[in-house]
Amino acid sequence: RKVNSSTEEADRSCNLMIFGLKEETKDHVVEESVRGVMDALNEKPVIADCSRVGVASEGKVRPVLVKLNSRETLISLLRKARDLRSTAAYSKVFLEPDRTLEQRVERKRTFKTLSELRRSHPEGRYVIRGGVIQCG
Repeated sequence: RKVNSSTEEADRSCNLMIFGLKEETKDHVVEESVRGVMDALNEKPVIADCSRVGVASEGKVRPVLVKLNSRETLISLLRKARDLRSTAAYSKVFLEPDRTLEQRVERKRTFKTLSELRRSHPEGRYVIRGGVIQCG
Protein backbone atom coordinates (compact mmCIF):
# COMPACT_ATOMS: atom_id res chain seq x y z
CA ARG A 1 0.00 0.00 0.00
CA LYS A 2 1.49 3.30 -1.12
CA VAL A 3 0.77 6.27 1.15
CA ASN A 4 1.60 9.92 0.62
CA SER A 5 4.81 10.63 2.54
CA SER A 6 3.58 13.83 4.23
CA THR A 7 0.32 12.15 5.26
CA GLU A 8 2.19 9.19 6.70
CA GLU A 9 4.55 11.45 8.67
CA ALA A 10 1.59 13.42 10.03
CA ASP A 11 -0.04 10.17 11.16
CA ARG A 12 3.18 9.18 12.94
CA SER A 13 3.84 12.58 14.52
CA CYS A 14 2.24 11.60 17.85
CA ASN A 15 3.45 7.99 17.90
CA LEU A 16 6.08 6.62 20.26
CA MET A 17 7.99 3.35 19.81
CA ILE A 18 9.16 1.51 22.92
CA PHE A 19 11.93 -1.05 22.41
CA GLY A 20 13.11 -3.68 24.89
CA LEU A 21 9.89 -3.89 26.91
CA LYS A 22 9.43 -7.44 28.18
CA GLU A 23 7.09 -9.53 26.04
CA GLU A 24 3.91 -10.73 27.78
CA THR A 25 1.19 -13.07 26.52
CA LYS A 26 -1.88 -10.97 27.33
CA ASP A 27 -2.80 -7.72 25.51
CA HIS A 28 -3.88 -5.82 28.63
CA VAL A 29 -0.43 -6.47 30.12
CA VAL A 30 1.09 -4.32 27.33
CA GLU A 31 -0.88 -1.31 28.57
CA GLU A 32 0.23 -1.99 32.15
CA SER A 33 3.86 -2.27 31.03
CA VAL A 34 3.60 1.03 29.11
CA ARG A 35 2.06 2.68 32.21
CA GLY A 36 5.03 1.37 34.22
CA VAL A 37 7.47 3.04 31.84
CA MET A 38 5.52 6.31 32.02
CA ASP A 39 5.45 6.14 35.82
CA ALA A 40 9.23 5.66 35.83
CA LEU A 41 9.48 8.92 33.85
CA ASN A 42 6.98 10.69 36.17
CA GLU A 43 4.65 11.29 33.24
CA LYS A 44 0.90 10.67 32.94
CA PRO A 45 0.22 11.02 29.20
CA VAL A 46 -3.14 10.38 27.58
CA ILE A 47 -2.61 7.20 25.57
CA ALA A 48 -5.01 6.72 22.67
CA ASP A 49 -3.80 3.19 21.86
CA CYS A 50 -0.87 0.85 22.41
CA SER A 51 -0.01 -2.50 20.86
CA ARG A 52 2.87 -4.74 19.89
CA VAL A 53 4.17 -4.43 16.33
CA GLY A 54 5.12 -7.44 14.24
CA VAL A 55 4.66 -11.19 14.52
CA ALA A 56 5.48 -12.89 17.81
CA SER A 57 8.39 -15.30 17.64
CA GLU A 58 10.38 -17.21 20.23
CA GLY A 59 13.32 -15.30 21.67
CA LYS A 60 12.40 -11.92 20.15
CA VAL A 61 10.92 -8.92 21.89
CA ARG A 62 8.57 -6.96 19.64
CA PRO A 63 8.46 -3.16 19.93
CA VAL A 64 5.38 -1.43 21.32
CA LEU A 65 3.63 1.29 19.32
CA VAL A 66 2.05 3.92 21.58
CA LYS A 67 -0.33 6.46 20.05
CA LEU A 68 -0.41 9.68 22.06
CA ASN A 69 -2.85 12.57 21.84
CA SER A 70 -0.30 15.35 21.28
CA ARG A 71 3.11 15.97 19.78
CA GLU A 72 4.13 17.97 22.88
CA THR A 73 3.62 14.88 25.04
CA LEU A 74 5.78 12.85 22.67
CA ILE A 75 8.59 15.43 22.81
CA SER A 76 8.39 15.57 26.61
CA LEU A 77 8.69 11.78 26.84
CA LEU A 78 11.62 11.66 24.41
CA ARG A 79 13.46 14.31 26.43
CA LYS A 80 13.07 12.22 29.58
CA ALA A 81 13.88 8.90 27.88
CA ARG A 82 17.49 8.99 29.05
CA ASP A 83 16.27 8.80 32.66
CA LEU A 84 15.20 5.19 32.06
CA ARG A 85 18.86 4.12 32.08
CA SER A 86 19.07 4.78 35.82
CA THR A 87 16.04 2.64 36.71
CA ALA A 88 16.57 -1.02 37.53
CA ALA A 89 13.40 -2.26 35.85
CA TYR A 90 13.73 -0.28 32.61
CA SER A 91 17.48 0.14 32.07
CA LYS A 92 17.26 -1.81 28.77
CA VAL A 93 14.12 -0.02 27.50
CA PHE A 94 14.47 2.65 24.81
CA LEU A 95 12.01 5.25 23.49
CA GLU A 96 12.08 6.58 19.95
CA PRO A 97 9.69 8.44 17.66
CA ASP A 98 7.82 6.35 15.10
CA ARG A 99 9.71 6.62 11.81
CA THR A 100 8.92 5.69 8.22
CA LEU A 101 10.94 2.98 6.48
CA GLU A 102 12.93 5.61 4.56
CA GLN A 103 13.74 7.49 7.77
CA ARG A 104 14.89 4.27 9.48
CA VAL A 105 17.14 3.36 6.53
CA GLU A 106 18.66 6.86 6.42
CA ARG A 107 19.21 6.88 10.20
CA LYS A 108 20.92 3.49 10.06
CA ARG A 109 23.19 4.70 7.23
CA THR A 110 24.07 7.86 9.18
CA PHE A 111 24.95 5.89 12.32
CA LYS A 112 27.09 3.49 10.29
CA THR A 113 29.01 6.44 8.81
CA LEU A 114 29.37 7.96 12.29
CA SER A 115 30.77 4.68 13.62
CA GLU A 116 33.29 4.48 10.78
CA LEU A 117 34.36 8.10 11.36
CA ARG A 118 34.85 7.51 15.08
CA ARG A 119 36.87 4.36 14.37
CA SER A 120 39.11 5.99 11.74
CA HIS A 121 39.54 9.30 13.65
CA PRO A 122 39.37 8.50 17.39
CA GLU A 123 40.70 11.95 18.31
CA GLY A 124 37.67 13.68 16.75
CA ARG A 125 34.38 14.25 18.52
CA TYR A 126 31.57 13.48 16.11
CA VAL A 127 27.85 13.93 16.82
CA ILE A 128 24.62 13.80 14.84
CA ARG A 129 22.51 16.96 14.85
CA GLY A 130 19.50 17.35 12.64
CA GLY A 131 20.39 14.16 10.77
CA VAL A 132 23.84 15.51 9.82
CA ILE A 133 27.20 14.38 11.23
CA GLN A 134 29.11 17.27 12.77
CA CYS A 135 32.58 17.47 14.25
CA GLY A 136 32.44 19.26 17.56
